[in-house]
Amino acid sequence: MAFSQTESQLKQITSRYDLQNLSQLEKRLDSKNKQQKQEVLALAQQRNIETRVQLADGGFAELQYFADDGSPIYYRTFNANAAVSTRANFLNSGGGLGLNLDGQNMIAYVWDGGHARVTHQEYDGPGGNNRVSVEDASSEGGTQLNFHAAHVTGTITASGVQASAKGMSPQSKVRGYMWNNDIAEATAAASNGMLLSNHSYGFRSDLVPDYYFGAYITESRDWDQVMYNAPYYLMVVAAGNDGNTNYNGSPLNGNSAYDKLTGHSTSKNNLVVANAQDANIDSNGNLVSVTINSSSSEGPTDDLRIKPDITGNGTSVYSTYENSDTAYASITGTSMASPNVTGTLLLLQQHHNNLNGSFMRASTLKGLAMHTADDAGPSGPDAVYGWGLLNAKRAAEAVTDEGANSIIDELTLNSGETYTITVEADGVNDLMASISWTDLPGTATTQTNSSTPRLVNDLDIRVTKSGSTFMPYKLTSVTSNGTGDNNVDPYERVDVANATGTYTITVTNKGNLSGGSQNFSLIVTGITEEAAVCEATTPSNVDVSGVGSNSAIVAWDAVSGATYDVRYREDGASSWITQAASGVSTTLSGLSPETDYEVQVRSKCSDGSTSNYSSSVNFTTSVVQLDYCDSQGNNVSDEYIGQVEIGSIDNTSGSGNGYSDFTNLSTDLAKNSSATITVTPVWTGTVYSEGYSAWIDYNQDGDFTDSGEQVWTRAASTTTPISGTFTVPSSALSGNTRMRISMKYNGIPSACEAFTYGEVEDYTVNITGGGADTQAPTAPTSLASSNITQTSLTLNWNASTDNVGVTGYEVFQGSTSLGNVTGTSTNITGLSPATSYSFKVRAFDDAGNNSADSNTVTVSTLSNNINYCDSQGNNSSYEWVDLVRLNNLNNVTGNDGGYADYSNLSANVPYGSNTIYISAGFSSSSYTEYWKIWIDYNQNGTFESSEAVVSGSSSSSATLSATFSVPTSALSGQTRMRVSMKYNSAQTACESFSYGEVEDYTVNIGQTTNTVYGEVEGQPLGTSEAAFGINVYPNPAHNILNVELLDNREATYSIYNVLGQQVLKGSVNRTATINVDTLSNGLYLIKINDGQKELVERFIKE
Repeated sequence: MAFSQTESQLKQITSRYDLQNLSQLEKRLDSKNKQQKQEVLALAQQRNIETRVQLADGGFAELQYFADDGSPIYYRTFNANAAVSTRANFLNSGGGLGLNLDGQNMIAYVWDGGHARVTHQEYDGPGGNNRVSVEDASSEGGTQLNFHAAHVTGTITASGVQASAKGMSPQSKVRGYMWNNDIAEATAAASNGMLLSNHSYGFRSDLVPDYYFGAYITESRDWDQVMYNAPYYLMVVAAGNDGNTNYNGSPLNGNSAYDKLTGHSTSKNNLVVANAQDANIDSNGNLVSVTINSSSSEGPTDDLRIKPDITGNGTSVYSTYENSDTAYASITGTSMASPNVTGTLLLLQQHHNNLNGSFMRASTLKGLAMHTADDAGPSGPDAVYGWGLLNAKRAAEAVTDEGANSIIDELTLNSGETYTITVEADGVNDLMASISWTDLPGTATTQTNSSTPRLVNDLDIRVTKSGSTFMPYKLTSVTSNGTGDNNVDPYERVDVANATGTYTITVTNKGNLSGGSQNFSLIVTGITEEAAVCEATTPSNVDVSGVGSNSAIVAWDAVSGATYDVRYREDGASSWITQAASGVSTTLSGLSPETDYEVQVRSKCSDGSTSNYSSSVNFTTSVVQLDYCDSQGNNVSDEYIGQVEIGSIDNTSGSGNGYSDFTNLSTDLAKNSSATITVTPVWTGTVYSEGYSAWIDYNQDGDFTDSGEQVWTRAASTTTPISGTFTVPSSALSGNTRMRISMKYNGIPSACEAFTYGEVEDYTVNITGGGADTQAPTAPTSLASSNITQTSLTLNWNASTDNVGVTGYEVFQGSTSLGNVTGTSTNITGLSPATSYSFKVRAFDDAGNNSADSNTVTVSTLSNNINYCDSQGNNSSYEWVDLVRLNNLNNVTGNDGGYADYSNLSANVPYGSNTIYISAGFSSSSYTEYWKIWIDYNQNGTFESSEAVVSGSSSSSATLSATFSVPTSALSGQTRMRVSMKYNSAQTACESFSYGEVEDYTVNIGQTTNTVYGEVEGQPLGTSEAAFGINVYPNPAHNILNVELLDNREATYSIYNVLGQQVLKGSVNRTATINVDTLSNGLYLIKINDGQKELVERFIKE
C-alpha cells in the first residue's frame, strides 16, 4: 500500500506554486481580517448586537462583519446529516474495487465554528493515534470544543471503533481551525501543500442584504484568488440549509424557490455540495433512486452558473461529539453532505497518487467528481442537485482505466490555440468529454441579480463527427438547462448518447486569455483503446485562419487513425516546405509579411500509406503589427492608477479591468532631454504600498526588453503622487512608439507580468529630434491650501506644461524659497499657530528655464483648539462616577448618561506629587469597577499609554484615592484630563463600553494652588476581585447542580437547552442547590440575573 502526502509529496505540490505571492496574499488577508474584526467588535458593542448567537435549530452563529448597508453578517453552522450514498465504501478496505483506500497518511483540513475533541477514541486506530489536531488554539484563546466541528471531523476520519460512526477516510488526519480568520489561514495551509478543506458553514441568510443571494461578492472573489494561486487546493463547501425559507426579497427571475446561495457558495473554483436523502443503491453500486433534502439550499448564481456543483448524502449521520472521548450523536441538517464528499475526494486523490506518483490538480479532482456523478432530478445539470450525486466508485474506475478506457489529462491552452484529440467510442457507454479549470478571480459586485458573467478565461469544448457538432450543457434559466455556448462556468461537459465510431474533441478559447495561457483538465469516458482502422484519404475542409504578418493556422477534418503532412510555399515558388502534424490543426510560422502563400494537407497511416494532397488554399500575410506582451493586474478592487502625467499627457481614469489601452493619448519627448512622469494611485479603502515601473520601446521592435527601455522604477511605498525623471537617449528611433506604466502591490512590476493587485496602462509617445531648449514652462495655476493645522498645511496646484517636460517646482513663502519639489503638492511644516502666511510656486525645466509665478495664496494657521477622541459608557443606570476631587477641583455628580464634559472645570496641578479622589455611585448592588485616568501631558490631543496616571479597580462605593507625579517634561499650561470608570474590565482612552461612565476635565500643568478641598480619608485604589461572580459545580452534573454567588446578593437563575428552550428556573439567595435529575443528558446554559446584570455558564448533564 502506497502512502500519500509525505514531506516529499508536500514539497512536490508547493514547488509548483508562487510561494512569495501566496505569502503576500496571506499577510494581506490576515491584516484585512484583523482590522475588520476590531471594527466589528466596536460597532457591535456600540449597536448592542450579539457577536455569538445560539440558534433555535441547535446551531450557532458568530458575527463576521457588517455589510455596506449596515446588515450584520454572521457565519452559522449548517445542521449536520449522514453520508451513506456516495459509494466510498467501494474504495475502502474490503470494498468491491479491491483498492483498500482508507486515507492512509492523507490530510483533510476543517474550518468550523469550533474544535473537535482531539482525544476522542475515534481519532486513534489503524491510521495512528492523535490523528486530529487543533491548529489555531493560540489565536482563539485555547481549544474551543464544539459539537458541530466534532461531528464534521468524525464524518471524515472516524476510525470505526463504533462501526456505524466510521468516517469516509478512517485512517486520515484532520487539522482543525475555527472560522474567524479562515481565508488567511487557508492561504497559509495551501502554501504548505493542503489539498482539501471542508467548510460546513456559511452566512445567516435571514440577515444578509438581498444582493448577496447568488452574487459574486468580495468573499467569493477572495476564495477564488486563494485557489487560483494554489491550483492543487480544492475548497469543499456546504450549500446551506435554506431550502425551506424565503429570506431573499428579490429572487432571480422572481422565483422564490431558488437563488439561496451566499458568500463562498458562489465562488467559481470551489465545490459546493447539496444535500440528498438516503439514496437507494444496488449491490453493484448503481443508483436506483435519490431525492433532495427539502432543506438543501438551491442555486444558481446570478450569472446562471451551475451551483451547487454536486450532491452528497447527509441524513441522520451518527458521528463523534465533543463532550467526552466516547461521545456520539445523530444530528440532522445539511453540513454532513459536505464532509461526506470531502472525505471521499481524499480517497480519490490517494488513489491517483498510488497509481501515478502524483496528485491531481484541484480542477481535475473537481472535474472528475462532476464528470462521473449520477444524474439526479431533471435530466442534465440543475440548480438543485448540480451535476448529480457523487459516485466515488465510477470516479475511481475512471482513474484506474486512465489511458485505456478513459482520459484524464492536465493540459495548458495558449491564447488563440486549438487543442484537438481523436477518440473511439466504446459503443456501450455514452461518450462524455469535459474540461475543468481553475479560473482567475473575477470582479466582485454589489448589484442585485447582476447577470454579468464572472468568468475571466472562457474555454470551450466541442465534440464533432461527420459534420455534427455536440455542444456542452449550460443553464438557460433558474429551472431549465440546454446545450450551447457556455460563457459562465469554469467546467463544461458534452454528452453524446449512443456514441459509436470516431469523434474529434476540440478545446478553444474566446478572446485573449488573461496571463497568456490557461491550465485545464480534460476528462473523457466511454471510449476504447482499440486502435481505429486507418485508411489514408484526402483531408477535407482545409481552412486557414489567424493570419498574421509571420504566421497562420491551418485546420482540416480528421481522418480516422491518421497523422498528417502539411506543405506550403510562396506563390510562384518551385519547392515546398513540409511539416508533420498529429492533430487536425497546425501553425505555420516564420512567414514573410505581405506575401501570398498556398498550403495543402494529406493524411498518412502507420503502414506507410498516404493520401493525395488536398487542393491548395491561398492566403496573404499581413503587414507587420507590433504585438506587445500582455500585462495586467488581476484585481483592482482595492487600488488602481488614478492619474498619469508626462509631457502633454494628463490622464485621469477609473479602475478599468486591470489593464487600460490609452495609446490614443500621446506626448512628444525630445532626444537628449529629460522628462518627468507622475503617477497618482487611488486606494478604495486601506492604503497599501505600491511599486511602479515605466518602459518606452525606444527601438520600436515590439518589446520592452532592450537595454535602457525600463526608464523609471520606484520601490513599494504609500507616497502619493509618485514621480520620477529620465532622459531620452539619442539612440531612440524617431516617431511614435509604446510607453507602458505599471503599478503593482508591494513590489516593482515587470513588463509582461500578470500580478494579483494593481493596474497597467499603455500610452503612445512621439520621439522627436533633440536641440537647445529655451522655452520656459507655463506658470502653475490654481495654487490652493488644504489640511490646515496649528503648525502645518498642504499646498496643491495644477501642473505646468513644457515643450520637453517640467522638471520640478520651486516653492516660496513670501519671497523666501523653501526648496524644490517634483510633484504638484507639498506639505509645509514648522509654522506658528494663528499666524498669516503667503505662498507662491514657480515651475522649471531641465534646461533651467523658469516659469512665471503662480497666483499667491494667503492662509492663516489654526489656533490651538484640540479635538480629543470620544469615550463613553453606553449604560450608566447601574453605576456612574459621582466624585472627582483634585487640589482646587471638587465635582460631586450623579448619573450623567455615560459621558460628561466638565472641561469648563479646571484643577491646578503642580509638577511633582498630586493626589486625586474618586468614587462610584451605584443604583443598588455594587460591582467591580475599573478606573483609569489620563492627562495629556504633551498637549497633542492624544492620550498616550505613558499619559495614564491612575489605574486600578474596586467594588467599593467609598471615596478612593490615588497619587501620581507630574513629570517635568510635561508642557505647562492647560490640557485635558480624562476620568474613566468601566464595569468588570480594563478600558482604553477612546473606548465605548457597555456599563460605566467617562468624565473630562481641564488641568493647569505647573500651576500651584492655595486651595485644596478638605483632608479626605480615601481608600487607596487597588485591584479587586469581581463582586458579582458565580461558581457552578459539579460539572458535569448528575443529579444536583450547585450555584454559589461570590457576594451576598439575591438573584434568579434560568437553565436552557441547546435549542434555546428554558427548562428550569428559580432563585439564588447566596447559594442554590438545583435538582437536574429530570434533565436529558447533554449541554445546557445557566443564566444568573441580579436584576441588573446577567452571568452565563455552560454545564453538561450526564
